[in-house]
Amino acid sequence: MNKYIIILVSVLSLGLVSCDAWLNRQPDEPKTSENIFEKRTTTFQYLANVYTWINNETDPSGQNNIFTPSSDECSVSFGNRWFRLFNNGTWQVSSNPSNFLTKCYSLNWKGIREASYFMENVHRCPELTEQEVKEWIAEARFLRAYYYFCLMRMWGPVPILGESPVDYSGEEVRDLDRNTWDECVDWVCEQCDLAAADLLTEQSSTWLGRATKGAALALKSRVLLYSARPLFNGNPTYQGMKNYYGNDLFPQQYDAQKWLEAAQAAEDVMDLGIYQIIGENAGLPYESWRKVFLERWNSELIFARQNTSYNWRVATTPEGVGGRAYGGVGVTQKLVDAFAMENGVYPITGYESDGSPVIDPTSGYSEVGFAAFKHPILGATRQTYKMYIGREPRFYMSVFWSGLNWIGGENVINDIQLYKGGNSYTGSSDNYTTTGYLPFKFTSTTYNTKAAGTTNWEPITWPLFRYAETLLNYAEAVAHCVEAGIGGYTAQDALAAVNRIRTRAGVPALESVYPAVATDMELLAKMILRERQIELNFENHRFFDTRTNLLSEIEDAGNVYGMNVEATNDSSTSDFWQRTVIPHDGGNRPSTRVFTKRQYLLPFYQSEVDRLNNLTQNWGW
Repeated sequence: MNKYIIILVSVLSLGLVSCDAWLNRQPDEPKTSENIFEKRTTTFQYLANVYTWINNETDPSGQNNIFTPSSDECSVSFGNRWFRLFNNGTWQVSSNPSNFLTKCYSLNWKGIREASYFMENVHRCPELTEQEVKEWIAEARFLRAYYYFCLMRMWGPVPILGESPVDYSGEEVRDLDRNTWDECVDWVCEQCDLAAADLLTEQSSTWLGRATKGAALALKSRVLLYSARPLFNGNPTYQGMKNYYGNDLFPQQYDAQKWLEAAQAAEDVMDLGIYQIIGENAGLPYESWRKVFLERWNSELIFARQNTSYNWRVATTPEGVGGRAYGGVGVTQKLVDAFAMENGVYPITGYESDGSPVIDPTSGYSEVGFAAFKHPILGATRQTYKMYIGREPRFYMSVFWSGLNWIGGENVINDIQLYKGGNSYTGSSDNYTTTGYLPFKFTSTTYNTKAAGTTNWEPITWPLFRYAETLLNYAEAVAHCVEAGIGGYTAQDALAAVNRIRTRAGVPALESVYPAVATDMELLAKMILRERQIELNFENHRFFDTRTNLLSEIEDAGNVYGMNVEATNDSSTSDFWQRTVIPHDGGNRPSTRVFTKRQYLLPFYQSEVDRLNNLTQNWGW
């Protein structure tokens, strides 16, 4: 963004709940740096502009991010999108897909610059009180830290530009190299602390969605959790990697104290005492969990972005409902398998070499036969594959399978058919699920999907940070602290946090189902990761959870399974109901994914390597 020209946001658009266009930049008359900070209104508009560089992460189809289609949560049928380069291992330094470079790289650097410029100049506004200046600087400081984190989670350590509003595309950065990982983490966490000190604990109802003290502390919690995990904590692959200045880019030895820092950071959010697990003691798991994702705002949200629901729902709504719906995002069989039974037991404990599941015989789970079943949300009773019967509430709120009825406001359809030739897989385009499942998590049964076009989808509040994640961060970090004998924590501390989430979900306490987790911290940490997979599904966490835990060579590689969508019907005798390697994984690409060690971090593109004289490339690229 030019120093003397600014794209302005209407002051009325800053109310995230009160106006759908909160983060949509609108062009306005040019404002010079000489007069932009003379008035409160235009100064406030500049602050709004600093928010606008937050990437829209509501799209699971691969247009705006790769986090969902390149995770093991789903397979996307849409072809010619750059997530496929991740999935088949053909991403290269020279790939440089323009959308990704813009959304996940360039925009974050622009946001960093705009935040720094605002912080440097906001004090010039004579119409602001001293307290307002402090608070607005703190908002920009938090956003700048968030933009750095968005770069770090993809590329690892990056250059820290400090307080000056540096144009990262300009000549002044040509000789810079990356700071070390620990320097980046320390700097971002320091910025979070400084921001938290001056941010409001809660915003008024007019300004829900603006940064708060909790948002800054939640960002610090996630940064420190990632930093404690194996990717960035003594990873042997990165041994000996030095930057231009001769410093080790990554920590060379494992440091258990990082888990203590992560636990304490999550605890700081908890100690604010203002966030809740919605309905954790209400005994209404369906109503409570769906409220988190369908209410415009609630006390579980820490920092969220409101946008049109078009990006999410057009890709996840079955084509057969009419209106504008593509239904090309398929939940993988692995995610279906991850959910617990209603008795709290995880039914699938692993897989054989041929992909067949290893079933816990105590779970009550079966893949044989059909039985009458009434869907707890959609209501209709029908003969249902036993794989889907007796599962925990989050399963039914997250996964839609073939043969279910559809309720979309006035648009009620008795039978959604996800097999080839069915009403939601005509075979004439890529608008179908390759796995026989669709996501259901952010779906509203009150929205009239038949009338949906391109612009009239209802708004959705997308959680960037919510309290359930904070509790899971805390539980994971504490489990590792207990294992290391540091911090004075106990296993019960971790279990108490994760059980708050399971209680809301309507499943028993973890230790009542698996008593060994009270003493086996490795097992406890593994099960906390599974709870993350379930609770945070399709919220763009799984992509990073597998990578930062160095699990992607297992979890994000190999065959992708679903139901047999090439079958001609989904009757109870059909071969549709068979675990099958899906026909393709995006644009007729092979369904066998490839993941190698170099893919844990993205490469810096060749254009950046050529432009920056001293830039140290990531390992393996």
